[in-house]
Amino acid sequence: MAKLIIGQVLGIIATIITFLSYQANTKKWVLIIQTIATALTCAAYFCLDAYPGLILNVVCIARNVSFYFLKEGTKLNTAIAIGFAVIMAVLGGLSWQGLPSLLIIVALAINTIFLSFGKPQILRYSILLTSSMILAYNCFVFSIGGIANEGLAIISSIIGIIRFHKGTKETPKAENE
Repeated sequence: MAKLIIGQVLGIIATIITFLSYQANTKKWVLIIQTIATALTCAAYFCLDAYPGLILNVVCIARNVSFYFLKEGTKLNTAIAIGFAVIMAVLGGLSWQGLPSLLIIVALAINTIFLSFGKPQILRYSILLTSSMILAYNCFVFSIGGIANEGLAIISSIIGIIRFHKGTKETPKAENE
């Protein structure tokens, strides 16, 4: 019972940190803050015996560190992202705990590809899809902290999308000008 409570508490702490990460305005700050949250998420999944989530989030930490040091806009980013997505698929398959595992495997692989684009706004949009999938996974493994984490990640991502949205419409001119 104590292990379950510790897992839930760690998930809630990760939730708070994840929420803050989507308010960062640079890729590097998003990665730094998310890596801290991901480490706590790994510990939470361990306590909840949710091994696909644990193992795939360890890969996410390695991915985040790699992307932190890569120069943005290079083809190497895409190649490394594909490599991490393949690693996630393989390790996800090896840690398989039933069909819900597919949700987190696909979500984190997709998230990895979008992360390679190096644009926080694109990442925020991808989080709407991937966090929804991970939210469903967390419902299956009954991670209260994880459910809150992904729900707030979706909300935070929407706030970030709105906050950092750059207007593309020009103000219309009067007809007689």
